Amino acid sequence: MPSLYQQALGQDFAQLSPLLQTLHGAEQQLWQGQADVKWGKPRLIRGLLYIAMRLRLLPAAGQNLPCQVKIRQDAKGEVWQRRFAQNPMQSRQRWRNGELWEQMGPLALQLHSQVSEGQLLQSSQTARCFGLPLPLQVTAREWAISDVMHFEVEIGFKKGSMILHYTGALRLVAEV
Repeated sequence: MPSLYQQALGQDFAQLSPLLQTLHGAEQQLWQGQADVKWGKPRLIRGLLYIAMRLRLLPAAGQNLPCQVKIRQDAKGEVWQRRFAQNPMQSRQRWRNGELWEQMGPLALQLHSQVSEGQLLQSSQTARCFGLPLPLQVTAREWAISDVMHFEVEIGFKKGSMILHYTGALRLVAEV
């Protein structure tokens, strides 16, 4: 059975760099590295981020944070367990009605995915919390340099300021 990202990308999956094909093709794996996490500046945003961090939906701010990502495929899609320093986060990605969705607690994102020059580019088409639409835009980029997978994620309002931005680099530790 094709992996979640083989379904989402179709023939373009073969255009991903080999390391990203491993990331999005193996059944179970562990990646480790470091990340930088920046929170938006307005007080209201910081308050909401603090609540989201406590609910284990988003990472805490910091520089050179130890970062770990465990990915496990199952019949429903993929479970992503991320840890930024001491802050765990978990999401489930699944293919539903011909679309890629990521669920983090009450937050659901419909993601458009494409390949460009071996990189994976993603952007949210829909964001919902408890089923209600949110004016959020999420963009993500993954790329490989040698045996290191790099990532960049930005969450912001569709018309306005940045809420959260994180970047980092990971190495494959184990395929189980």
